[in-house]
Amino acid sequence: MELKQIQELVNNFVQNELPRLQRLENYYIGKTNILKKKNRNEEIEDTKAVHNYAKYISTVATAYFLGKPITYNLLDVGKENDFNNLSTYLTSEEEQEENYSHASNCSIFGKSYELWYMGLNRKIDGVVIDPRTMFVVRDNTINKNIIYAIRFQITQDKDTQKNYVEVYDNTNIYTYQFDVVSNVVSNVVSNVITDVKRHFFNKVPVVEFSNNIRQIGDFEDVLTLIDAYDEAVSTSVDDLKDFSDAYLLLKNMSGTDKEDIKSLKENKVLLVDEDGDAKWLIKEVNDNYSQNIKNRLNQDIHKFSFAPDMTDKEFAGNSSGVALGFKLLPLEQLASQKEMYFKKAINKRLELIIEHNNYNITPQDIQKVFTRNKPQNLVEIANVVATLQGVVSQETLLSTIPFVEDAKGELKKIKAEDKLDDYTNLAGEEDEK
Repeated sequence: MELKQIQELVNNFVQNELPRLQRLENYYIGKTNILKKKNRNEEIEDTKAVHNYAKYISTVATAYFLGKPITYNLLDVGKENDFNNLSTYLTSEEEQEENYSHASNCSIFGKSYELWYMGLNRKIDGVVIDPRTMFVVRDNTINKNIIYAIRFQITQDKDTQKNYVEVYDNTNIYTYQFDVVSNVVSNVVSNVITDVKRHFFNKVPVVEFSNNIRQIGDFEDVLTLIDAYDEAVSTSVDDLKDFSDAYLLLKNMSGTDKEDIKSLKENKVLLVDEDGDAKWLIKEVNDNYSQNIKNRLNQDIHKFSFAPDMTDKEFAGNSSGVALGFKLLPLEQLASQKEMYFKKAINKRLELIIEHNNYNITPQDIQKVFTRNKPQNLVEIANVVATLQGVVSQETLLSTIPFVEDAKGELKKIKAEDKLDDYTNLAGEEDEK
C-alpha cells in the first residue's frame, strides 16, 4: 500500500468516523451538550446539570455481560495437551482484564481492537487498542476478511502535522513517520521515514471486537434523550433561581423612594395606601408537568438502552430467580447479542495463537461459557443441581454454580478428596483389625 493511499484512509477516518467516536467518549466522561448551552443573560451563569446516563448504561451493561470471567471447556477429549497449553493464557488475569476492556470499549464505541505482537522474550501477547486510533480495511469477499490494519497517531506542532502510522498486513508491519505542512494550495508531505519488519503471524495480527452487527454503542441511540433530560433539569433549576430573584410590584405607590425600600428591608413592614397593593412578580411554574416530562425521559432512556433503572421500586425486596429474570430480560437480550459477537472475536484470537504455535486444536474444540453477573438465588440453583444429578454431566452441573469458576478444576478437587476419603477409611479399617 502506497503512502498516499494510507494518508487518504487515515484522513477519511479522522474526518468521518473519529468525530462520532470522540462524541461517544465525551458523553461517557460527562461532557454532554448541556455544557455548550449559551446563557440567557451574559451577567448570570445558567445551570448546566450533567446527568451521566451514558456511563451508567455502559457500566451496567458491561458488568452484567462480563463481570465474571469467561470459562473455557475442552469438547474434544483427545486434545488435552494443546488445551492445557492454551489454558495458561485463557485462565490468566491478563486475559480477563483484556476481555473486560474490550467489552467496555464495545459498550462505548461499538467496537474494540486487539493487537498481537511478539515480545523481546520471543513470546506472543495481545494488547487492547483504543478504537479511536485504529481501523481495519477488509476485502470484497463474502467473509469480509481483514487485509490491513492501520494504527495511527497525529500531533500538531504549529503549522506542521506530525504523523506516525503502522500498517499491518498478512506478513509485515510497515511503519511511517512523516510531516504534513498545510498551505493555501495543498498539503506537502516531508521527512518521510519508513521501516518494515515481520510480525511472525500468518495473517493480520489484529482482532476486531463488535458490540453488534452495526457496531453501535449501548447508549448511542439515547444521546438526544440524555440531552433532553439535562435540559429539562437545568431549566427547572433556572426557574427556581428566577423565583428567588423575583421582583416586588408596588401598585399606586409611585412615591416610594430608596429610603422607603431600605426601611422595608429592615423592619419587614410595608404601609399600603387604600388603592395601593404590593405583590411579588414570579414566574408561574407547573411543577407536575415538569416532573412528568423528566419521569418520561428517564423511563425512555432506560427503555431504549435496555439498561434497567436499579433505583426503581420494582427491584426492591427479595425476588425469586424467575421474577428477577423477567425484570432483567431487556438487559439479558442485550447481553446475548454481545455474547454472540464476542465469541466470534475470541475465535479469531484463538486462531492467531493456535496457528502461531502449531497446536493441533481448533477454536471450535473449545467451549466458551459466559456467566451473567447478577444476583443469584443459591437455594434455587442448589435444588436444580440436585434434581439433575444423573441426567446432566457433573462438569455441566458445576458450571451452573455461580461461585465455581473452573468446573474442570473443581471436578479434579472432588476426585482428589474422594481418593483421600477412601484412603482414610481403608486405614481406619486396618487399625480396627
